[in-house]
Amino acid sequence: MLNIKSAGDALEFWVEKGAPYGQVWEILCEKMETMRGFYKGSSMPALFFGKKYTEYQKQEIRSYLQRDIGIRTVIFPDDEDIVEMEKEEPVVIQPKDKFFQGTLRSGQRLESEGNIIVVGDVNAGAELIADGNIVVFGKLRGLAHAGAMGRTDVIIAANGLIPQQVRIGGKIAIIPAGRHLDGPEIVRIRDGKIIVDSMS
Repeated sequence: MLNIKSAGDALEFWVEKGAPYGQVWEILCEKMETMRGFYKGSSMPALFFGKKYTEYQKQEIRSYLQRDIGIRTVIFPDDEDIVEMEKEEPVVIQPKDKFFQGTLRSGQRLESEGNIIVVGDVNAGAELIADGNIVVFGKLRGLAHAGAMGRTDVIIAANGLIPQQVRIGGKIAIIPAGRHLDGPEIVRIRDGKIIVDSMS
């Protein structure tokens, strides 16, 4: 019903044309929840394809993505005025954030000077290295290193947190294997130590 893809210089939201708006809204909020504020200061736009929306629905989606997620530019299929403006004054966008959809397999490595968002699983033996935050909409089994350049105000979040190792800044933690998983979790530094909090 709703698929999010990275086009390199934009986030693309592909929505089935006949999808009920209520369901689209719920799925959108669910998928974007852990990205709150990640795109503040970034010029990466959100481009919607497929379904058309009423003016009220467009305003609701724009307000949410701009206020809570930090995406300043949100463009819908029938926004002809915005499309024309961009054609007349093209802007080259070079975002630092990386968006990956699919399964990251053993031996694969994803690096970013900004944040990393993965819609899928990260298998054991795969690595995520980011100067910013790391968010995985799936199971995180591999290595995740947020704040790779020394930042400690970053987080690692995943729907299933079972990594080989997590690092934030210069600190390293091993998440015990076989522990009970109770929904999405977030890893951060508190009082100089790496801690794991439930997000449910």
